Amino acid sequence: MKKILICIFALAFFAGVFVCSEAVAETLSPWNVNVKVEYNGDVFCYNLAEEAAGLEQQAQQRGFFLGAKAKRELSEKLLAMQLPEDAVHNYILPNFDKLLSHFAYVNKARVDAAVTFDKKGFRYTKGQDGVAINTNKLFEDMINSNGKPVKIDLPLKYEYAVTTEQLKQNTVERASFCTAFYGSGANRVHNIVRAVESLNGLTVGVGETFSFNNVVGDRTEANGYKTSKIILDGNYTEGVGGGVCQVSTTLYNALLLANIVPSAAQHSLVSSYVKPGFDAMVSFGSADLTFTNTTEHPLYISAWVKDKAVYFSVYGEPNPYHIVRESVEVRDKFSTTYVVDPNKYPELVYTDQTKVVVGGSDGVKTKSYLKYYQNGKLVETKLIRVNNYKKVNAVIAKGYLERELKAQDPLPSAA
Repeated sequence: MKKILICIFALAFFAGVFVCSEAVAETLSPWNVNVKVEYNGDVFCYNLAEEAAGLEQQAQQRGFFLGAKAKRELSEKLLAMQLPEDAVHNYILPNFDKLLSHFAYVNKARVDAAVTFDKKGFRYTKGQDGVAINTNKLFEDMINSNGKPVKIDLPLKYEYAVTTEQLKQNTVERASFCTAFYGSGANRVHNIVRAVESLNGLTVGVGETFSFNNVVGDRTEANGYKTSKIILDGNYTEGVGGGVCQVSTTLYNALLLANIVPSAAQHSLVSSYVKPGFDAMVSFGSADLTFTNTTEHPLYISAWVKDKAVYFSVYGEPNPYHIVRESVEVRDKFSTTYVVDPNKYPELVYTDQTKVVVGGSDGVKTKSYLKYYQNGKLVETKLIRVNNYKKVNAVIAKGYLERELKAQDPLPSAA
């Protein structure tokens, strides 16, 4: 600070910043700065005449005996030289920085409220407004005192923090979706639960790209997944991780309704748990579900399993639309063929004993749309996918003998 003041002194001298003569200065004691600065009962007294004692040789250049207007003009000239504001204040009002140091405890940095999101949901931490001494106003108030003993309430300036209420405005539910898996076996349910646990409590930052495969990981036994039925090359077969595609499909639809259109692949066959054209097949290393957060705030994903159903909710800034899914489809119904082969299916003896050899699946051509509503009015219809699902005819094996009715067996109903 001392070096800066010397620099200011030199600049002011060579720039021609001068004041009245010493003779006149003696008559200017009324232009003294004699103030009591107060904050919550804490008082600091400042008297320019006392603070300038011993600096008389600099009085002419530093404007100690100038009036308020001239002091302000001197300040403006020095600041125009790109000199530090605090140094200029101290140049004109010696030890002004001691006054600021006395009240330094008043200054508090702004701390914004914060939001934490995890598997347990949202938690909010309160913020704190920033407070600082308004040094410019304090300087102005002091030089405007014109020698009169006055009391000045310490002027403050505030930097308002982001509040929890503001955060909550951008952590609202944008959309949710669920699918059921009532007929699933234990292994498939296990795989669904494991994948859901990987996705629950996820935050996708602004501009960040989400990858289902990166988050969930490879569906292997080493990663805790079990063998269950999957669709592979247009057929139903056994594979590790069966059921995970229902998780990706449920998330996919929640995102669509949340006004996020991800990149997704279709299954070769229609799925039983969602409309054709709205499935999302994933396979580690070959097919993924991805999207980039293009909103102005983070997106939050909540996922859970309850009562044989998987649920996803997507949170973030308010969704400007109510979105409805629509699928236009053309179906080619599958046929069923019954086979009798005692050698291949010895366990099937009677004609009422059957076994599904190949599950049937309709061939379906679809066009999938999203309809966007605002205030109950349709404002846009967007085609998002065109899909073609393979038809698979069913094959059912059965026994070869008709059962004989026993005396105690009821007769077939006439109905």
